[in-house]
Amino acid sequence: MTGFDHPDWENLLRAVVAASADDVPRLVAADWLDEHGQPERAEFIRVQVELARLETAGNGATTAAEALRRKERTFLGPLATHRALWALEACPELVRVEFRDRAVASLESMRVAGAERLTFRRGFVEAVLCPAADWLAHGGEVRARQPVRDVRLTDCDRLTPSQWFEILPTLDGLASARISFADAGRIDWLREQLPDTIIQPRPVR
Repeated sequence: MTGFDHPDWENLLRAVVAASADDVPRLVAADWLDEHGQPERAEFIRVQVELARLETAGNGATTAAEALRRKERTFLGPLATHRALWALEACPELVRVEFRDRAVASLESMRVAGAERLTFRRGFVEAVLCPAADWLAHGGEVRARQPVRDVRLTDCDRLTPSQWFEILPTLDGLASARISFADAGRIDWLREQLPDTIIQPRPVR
């Protein structure tokens, strides 16, 4: 049994979400992953936690910070395989496995779609970009498992007014939500409904 499919992993994720500003639960999760067959994931968490600490302290331009960024790129760069798999584990509702050849479901034709829509910070998913309908369906589950602070929603005009009432709990408490609405009045309505979340309009594409 690997780290990601161990029953204790869900408890560790909940601890990270419950104390999202605290590095300790994240580092505890990293130690646990080391002990359960996921050393690369553990190192990634530690690298991002230390990098965030340096940047917060105003030391983001130091040699130490640049060395950490180089390590970070080995996990997140275009040639890295880890990012897609970690994204799939983190948000299986938003990141999906697809097959280029639907007639042959083989490893060669498999790809992970949507990993680029997740932003990892301090080792876990902090920002999400997705269609509003997907967030309506899965946002609550994602926020229960990941310390998401920022959400960028597309295709927002496709939701009905009643669906926007349904989506409010999944946006409440976020640091920011960027919404692609043609109707500026809906942005004002969201700001009234979510006073603790910064609502920013996004260009409608």
